[in-house]
Amino acid sequence: INNSGYGRHSDCANPRMEKPLKTFILVRHGTTEWLDKKILHGISDVPLDEDGLRQAREAAQALKSVPASHLYSSPLLRCMQTAQAIGDQVHLQPVSMDNLIEMDFGWLEGKPFKDRESASPLARFFDRHFRDLIRIISGEHQSSVRRRVLAAWEIILAENKDEITIIVAHSGVLNQLLIHLFGKNFPKGERYYRIRPCAISEFTMSDDGQAHLVRLDDVSHLSDYQ
Repeated sequence: INNSGYGRHSDCANPRMEKPLKTFILVRHGTTEWLDKKILHGISDVPLDEDGLRQAREAAQALKSVPASHLYSSPLLRCMQTAQAIGDQVHLQPVSMDNLIEMDFGWLEGKPFKDRESASPLARFFDRHFRDLIRIISGEHQSSVRRRVLAAWEIILAENKDEITIIVAHSGVLNQLLIHLFGKNFPKGERYYRIRPCAISEFTMSDDGQAHLVRLDDVSHLSDYQ
């Protein structure tokens, strides 16, 4: 996908017929010690580790030439650290939005999550539903996350006037937004959009609400994958 020409993506051959587009850049926070150890930390305020801070700097470098007008972030430290690194490069101060916080996993917070890929399909099925039940009883329901994320999205969308907006948040939050815009078009066998730490995703939106995905889970700027 050609990612050049921010804010100028269009399917119209005649430039005079082009409609203004809003551009949104999504960035997941960098990695943390808990993430490396596969420990759930939804609302637990765990900071970036050394690798996460480096990833944040690399994402910031990749975005430094982007003429962004808005920068929003989850208030949790791992997102704000990532957003501040980006803000230093694009000359914006991150705006904290409580509704962009990650899902509350309740009693599962701080607990390791299993490698479901190595388990049998039946074991994965029961493990998933058991964990979902615990989360619903003690934490936050998916519908609640969806409502607040979309409430934040409506505010962000209203404040973007054919400009470029950067949103720094969590995998679960970004998934809710992508599902809202593009449906559940996950890779085969997946239950969500894969978004790696400090990956950059991007989409444009026309005035009539049509969204066009430009890139998803782009990690080409990270030294981890070079």
